[in-house]
Amino acid sequence: MIIYRYKAYDNKGKLHAGNLFVPNEEEAIAFLLRNGLTPIEVKLLPQSLLSQFLFHLFFRITFSQKLYLIRSLYLILKSGLTLDKGLDVLTREAKGGARDFLFYLNYNLQRGEPLYRTFLAFPQVFSQVEIETIKAGEISGNLVTNLEKLAENMERQREIKNEIISNIIYPAIVLFLAFGVIVLLITFVMPKITILLTQLTSNPPFLTKILINLSSFVNSNLATIITLIILFAVFFILIISLKKTREIFLRVLTKLPIFSNLYNALALSQAFFILRSLLGTGISLTQALKLTADASFHQNIRQAFYAIEKDLRSGKKLGDALISQENIPVFVGSILSVASEAGFLEETLKSMESYYLEEFRTTVKNLLNLFQPVLLIFVGVVVGFVAIAVLVPIYQQISQQLQLQEGRGVTPGELR
Repeated sequence: MIIYRYKAYDNKGKLHAGNLFVPNEEEAIAFLLRNGLTPIEVKLLPQSLLSQFLFHLFFRITFSQKLYLIRSLYLILKSGLTLDKGLDVLTREAKGGARDFLFYLNYNLQRGEPLYRTFLAFPQVFSQVEIETIKAGEISGNLVTNLEKLAENMERQREIKNEIISNIIYPAIVLFLAFGVIVLLITFVMPKITILLTQLTSNPPFLTKILINLSSFVNSNLATIITLIILFAVFFILIISLKKTREIFLRVLTKLPIFSNLYNALALSQAFFILRSLLGTGISLTQALKLTADASFHQNIRQAFYAIEKDLRSGKKLGDALISQENIPVFVGSILSVASEAGFLEETLKSMESYYLEEFRTTVKNLLNLFQPVLLIFVGVVVGFVAIAVLVPIYQQISQQLQLQEGRGVTPGELR
């Protein structure tokens, strides 16, 4: 993709900067002028692999911006406002990657390109399901309905994400504070207490030795430890940002006993919602099954929907294809089989979606309710360990002093 960076003034004298996805500099200047911007600089982004990689790495359209774009396009078309006027209003308010996208969308529409072509140029932002939904809406004449369903799907995703985040905030805070207390004790408190403890006794208890050695090691290698933690955090962020590593991470989670049912319920709920939404947009059942499989983050569920789509193309009925899949519960396959024969497939998919979403929410709440006391026990164990390691030698020294005073056989060699 050819990219031009520009700087231009609007009619109010405000400076704007961004990117244009146009074939040449003349097109870039002409497009800016048509949109009421006076260009002062238009530069071609270098075509080197490094420049292109850095652009795609830092080019961002956030999930909130994406939802705003879809919802705004729906409202523009729903209200009867022409797309060019609506996009002009949206572009004035947009910033960053969203503004660049709207410029490209406006440019393509002026050239007579269909709407979905612009979304197709940003596969790193818009999923195949979203692109196919818009494409099906344009072909069938149901674009307004499809955009509404797409916005509904995205709002549901955001709702689930926000629910998960809100549920883990408290445990995360407790864990962070516990870690902070441990670091404070080891780096600041223990070096001062260590002097006192070594003066009290030359042979401290085992737990005290562990605490003293740990504190000495951390303080001696503090710079190295901090550097390693920062490098690990950067490496983790880079690794988790890659699609393949995310898939491997999710695959490992789905194998764990605690998380397998959780991710299975969420994956089924998401799959049934996407399948229902796609069927409502006029997409054929086989194509909807393929797109649902493409969108699934659960490998087993993805493979199951691919196999169902393949069975349907070979002439099998939906019910038989569903029941033959091990990763689809038998009762779900039976219910959807009956619903498909009776013509109530979309309504039944909605019920299944709600059932598995509620199961996911219940499982998350139960896990977090279990995790909170575990965290408190962990904090208690850490505090108890430090208290015992510090207080035991003090108690021993006091006992020795009392025995010495009472003449109960304490020898001077036992004291420093």
